[in-house]
Amino acid sequence: MSVLDWLEMHNLEFGECTVLGSLEGNILMVDCGSMNVKIRDSDMEVTDYVENNIVPRYFDAKERSFLLTHFHRDHMSGLRYLLKRDRGFFQRVFVPAASVNSEGRALLIEFALYVFAFLGRQSEYSQMSVGALRIFERLHYALGLDHVYSLGRGSQFDFEGVAYDVLWPAKGDYPFSQLFTDIVDELDVCLSSPFLGRGAPEFLSLKNQFCGEYLRLCQLTDPQKRGFLGDMEETLAKCKALLDKIEAMAPSLQLIPAAQNIIEILSRPAVREEYANAQNMASIVFQNHRTREASLDDIIMTGDATPETFDEIAEDLYDAYYIFKAPHHGTASSWSHLFKDILKSHILISNGDYHAAGGVCMEWAEDEGIKHCSNNAACAWFQEKGSCCNRTSYCWEICEKGALTLRCPKVSGGARDSGCGIYVISFQSDKGCFCDGDEMPSRSRNP
Repeated sequence: MSVLDWLEMHNLEFGECTVLGSLEGNILMVDCGSMNVKIRDSDMEVTDYVENNIVPRYFDAKERSFLLTHFHRDHMSGLRYLLKRDRGFFQRVFVPAASVNSEGRALLIEFALYVFAFLGRQSEYSQMSVGALRIFERLHYALGLDHVYSLGRGSQFDFEGVAYDVLWPAKGDYPFSQLFTDIVDELDVCLSSPFLGRGAPEFLSLKNQFCGEYLRLCQLTDPQKRGFLGDMEETLAKCKALLDKIEAMAPSLQLIPAAQNIIEILSRPAVREEYANAQNMASIVFQNHRTREASLDDIIMTGDATPETFDEIAEDLYDAYYIFKAPHHGTASSWSHLFKDILKSHILISNGDYHAAGGVCMEWAEDEGIKHCSNNAACAWFQEKGSCCNRTSYCWEICEKGALTLRCPKVSGGARDSGCGIYVISFQSDKGCFCDGDEMPSRSRNP
């Protein structure tokens, strides 16, 4: 690799944690979370893996940065644990900026407020909403707002002297689906009757006020338009006060006649699915900023972005990448027709036994790029063929003319390092590009 010395993808079952490491000893961790409670083939809790494997592995890094692509548990549960464990573990944290439609409405935040006020706190559904609504509050407590950055289309940040362009989510004129827009409108209609008492109009007013302050906080923490720290803290205090008022109102709101209609709408499987899809589509997608021609620095990280996302950013995509992170765990629902026309040297796929969104689709296995997979349990190719799809693939890191991946020193000779510098890390081993190879002894990396 070039400026990036190495990349490590952790096997957190159905979840993601990708760590970019530099020659200078700094790291950028992109997501950290899992839907699983325990690691496959072990009794190890995922939190224990984070504590015993992730923390010591990067504890000696000179600077640790974190980028959260979106607010789903399988991307952020580990972040919550790390922030609680050590308030100073990360020196910088990047989060998605809230997006507004053509009418200036932050529909994802509005929907989250309905879930926050009308549903219980223990479900994954509610936790996801609270995670988004209180993210700035929690980060302020952990490291201070002067170290928090909101990213949206047009934002740029740097890591080890390389500039990275954020391609998505769009900050304004965001293309929420008509279905999701209709859902939020239907929720608003439930509270529009003048016969519901003071609670309904008060909630709607607080909802609008909170969205306004939340959007202002996103603007103040934009890396290119940083506001004064005092303004950030003042705006955060307003957000917290408004959210606390809504939380205090929740028991009485749940007793108004319209509450049952709202709860019924929020509980519909189709509504839950649409909210999850809307969160996925709003994932941060970023790539390195090219200053010249294609190089080994070319990398794109995609979170759980949807095909619709890639249609929106098609003109900004490069025709080739050294590293391409397959969106949404490599599932068929995330496959875009645009991917066939993009050359990829290395492809990152993070999936696991719990794969409610689907297994790894065949299109990824058939791509000419070298795949690096955290788990083969959800791979259609592996289930059909019984072997890793990389066995007949050519890797150009081995020699100038390329050679079968079987000749990779990490695979064939048990060497510590692979030519590409990309590794899949689990509780028992570090691997290169083979998901069905023999286990290699785990090495301790001190960035």
